[in-house]
Amino acid sequence: MRSLVRLRVELDDRPGSLAGVAAAIAARDGNITAIDVLEAEAGRVVDEITVDVPEDLDMALLRSEIAGVRDARVLSHQRTGLVDPIVRVLRRLTSALERLPRGAADGLCQGIADLCETPAVVVLDKGVAAGYEVGRHALEDPGRAVMARTAEELPSFGEAMTGEVTVVAVATTISGAPVVAMVARPVAQGFAPTECHRIEALVVLHERLVAVVDSAHEEAGRPGVR
Repeated sequence: MRSLVRLRVELDDRPGSLAGVAAAIAARDGNITAIDVLEAEAGRVVDEITVDVPEDLDMALLRSEIAGVRDARVLSHQRTGLVDPIVRVLRRLTSALERLPRGAADGLCQGIADLCETPAVVVLDKGVAAGYEVGRHALEDPGRAVMARTAEELPSFGEAMTGEVTVVAVATTISGAPVVAMVARPVAQGFAPTECHRIEALVVLHERLVAVVDSAHEEAGRPGVR
């Protein structure tokens, strides 16, 4: 049996660095199926590498062997599915169109959860979001992703996330009402700038889809419109 694992690896931005990581993966019967460059700065790069591996592979062992490659460091790993997360999000938005504007907040939560592959997502009303520092910062600049490390108790995340976490928050509107979408991960995993931009883009797309549907419903409700 085989499974897919998504590795987030930081390494030197120089020829041969990725080859060393690939060799360590191949030595454990792993096969790289996709690579996404998330961040590059100051001679270092963060790659998200999707790997097909044996179901019973000891991930701790693979992580240690990748760490043995010169200047490489595994930031996180998680099991993943066969469907690319961006494709999954697009499918989710397509099906959500049938339910809009009802269930818009749930649709946004599910879309962000699919994109980031984490269940720790919540959409808060403006008043509730303002009770958290990251929420207040997001409300000051709607549409822009605000990232912060926090140990604040965020009860809306439930049991999915505890302790100190990294949170990305984006303020938006749903049918004219201000809300803040928040997504969290453990500090060790965090969010790369590319991921923050993707979350921003998804939130903006969702806001505009809801606005279009609202407008269509309003037009349909006018006298004489069939």
